[in-house]
Amino acid sequence: MQEFLQYLFGRLKDVKPVTTKVGDQDYADGTLGDPIRALKPQFDAPTFNIATLSGLIALVNAKVDAFPAEVGLHIVTHRQVDLVSLKADEFGRRHVYASATHRAETPFVFDKYYTSPEEFLIAFRASFFFEENAVKVQQLCSMIGSGEAVAVTDDGLSQEVVVKSGTVTKAAVPLPADGVPLIPWRTFREVSPVQSRFLLRMKGVKDGLPQIALFEIDAKWQLDTRGAIASWLSTNVPGITVIS
Repeated sequence: MQEFLQYLFGRLKDVKPVTTKVGDQDYADGTLGDPIRALKPQFDAPTFNIATLSGLIALVNAKVDAFPAEVGLHIVTHRQVDLVSLKADEFGRRHVYASATHRAETPFVFDKYYTSPEEFLIAFRASFFFEENAVKVQQLCSMIGSGEAVAVTDDGLSQEVVVKSGTVTKAAVPLPADGVPLIPWRTFREVSPVQSRFLLRMKGVKDGLPQIALFEIDAKWQLDTRGAIASWLSTNVPGITVIS
């Protein structure tokens, strides 16, 4: 045992980290004393985190940190665009120099019943571009007031909402079976938002106002939004490669 401990101590006391320089960058192996299996950089270059596409374009035009000529804009999602190197380094990696991330400021939650028309309307008003269809949705939900009777009929394909004030029918509104075309704010504000379809649904509540929800039924909107972002970037940064 003593001989083994002496051997082990002798092995450890002279061990030093294995480092290698490639160009101007120092690299170190993740283990001590073993042959280098995979070189890893000791530190990564800092990445800019930006909230708008305009800020990202300003960064590109300012040539901050002398970005290489071979850079492109990668549309990761409808809420994120990265400035990336088009050419991989000697380790097969492509660097991300900056990211623009849209921080969703709209409070609307899809596929969820709001417990009151007022709660629905506040979130709806702040989250959608207001055009003709949005105004109709707002008018329908606004006419449901306290003290009024609301009857909701649903045959699985469409709904009809009947609002009564006392014994007088105030409104009988059919809800379209194929969805209401609306334009929510779901991406960078510099980009024109895209239209998609939603099912407006009301769920009757005994002795109370109905709960209201918007259900997403158009999965194509993300692809359309990425296309709108690509179009905006190509217009505002001519000549740069845009990857969507």
